[in-house]
Amino acid sequence: MRLSLHGANPVEWLALRAGVVPVAAAEAWGGMALSGVVIAAVRSGLIARLAERPATAAELAGELGLDPLPAQLLLDCLRSAGHLTCRDGRYDLSRRSRRWLDPGSGLSVTQFIAGSADYWDWWAALPEVTRSGQPFGHHDAAPDDPYWRRYISGQLDLARLSAAEVARKLRLPGDPRSLLDIGGGHGWYSAELCRRHPGLAATVLDLPGSAAIGREIIAAAGMADRVRHRDGDATAVELGTGFDCVLCFNLIHHLDPGRIVSLFAKIHDALAPGGSLAVMDAFAEPSRRKSAAANFLALFVYLSSGAQVHTPAQLRGWLSEAGFTTVRRVRILRIPGQAMYMARKAGQG
Repeated sequence: MRLSLHGANPVEWLALRAGVVPVAAAEAWGGMALSGVVIAAVRSGLIARLAERPATAAELAGELGLDPLPAQLLLDCLRSAGHLTCRDGRYDLSRRSRRWLDPGSGLSVTQFIAGSADYWDWWAALPEVTRSGQPFGHHDAAPDDPYWRRYISGQLDLARLSAAEVARKLRLPGDPRSLLDIGGGHGWYSAELCRRHPGLAATVLDLPGSAAIGREIIAAAGMADRVRHRDGDATAVELGTGFDCVLCFNLIHHLDPGRIVSLFAKIHDALAPGGSLAVMDAFAEPSRRKSAAANFLALFVYLSSGAQVHTPAQLRGWLSEAGFTTVRRVRILRIPGQAMYMARKAGQG
């Protein structure tokens, strides 16, 4: 949460402009507070209950088994943040927030919010990470760690926002039959592509903890006959051969350049002649002024895996080195901080 001139009264406006307000202190305290409020609202069940119908603080506390006082305070914070409205003592989701917080909405991100509590420990470790250079390493969690369910479920929330657009804009060659989705976890991008291409079957290759949750998601979607999961680290196992397309989404920011080149070479070998590779990730744009979000994302990437957000020029160089041709950028409107690049393996003859 950042202090700004927006919504400030005249005295606050003058204080902010004069630089006499300790903005850094407000950011250090307020950022944690806002995160805690939103996550607690989801995890406590308040958001799901209010998505059904309005209620008073006393009704919510009684139905959800909450202490009335902190429940009231939490509701008031949510109202101040614009997530709730209150009329005649009855709280309700605001129109702005309902589309994102109603669990029944196709745009809901409540699972992602609930899982974001895991990141508190990561940020708390940042001072030590800056001294040691050793990242948190969240992919090292044991396969049966509950973290995987929280993480993959949250990533599914985000994928559902863009999967249909990605499937529409990803031009697969000819009549595609086989797809390899590297690090695809929940498998939602693969499922959406299979829905769009009736003859297509997909294999999602991911770490065991991730793949286990992905199998459940795909089975619940009724797509297990078209999308199957395979346990494995793509940088260490054989990928197979003859694929018409390979997806590599939100993976290379976890890898250093040497491992990326090696992975792209393996993907090139795994593709059939004329096959396509789609790489989607966040990329640093050197020609543009970095936004605050881009800077924070770059730090978050290092904190979580010790890697970096790479540039489009680096990506093109690595793809060329691996033997790919005709690299083109595909803009995905539902993911403004990311881009998708399509590369082609040369055809026969």
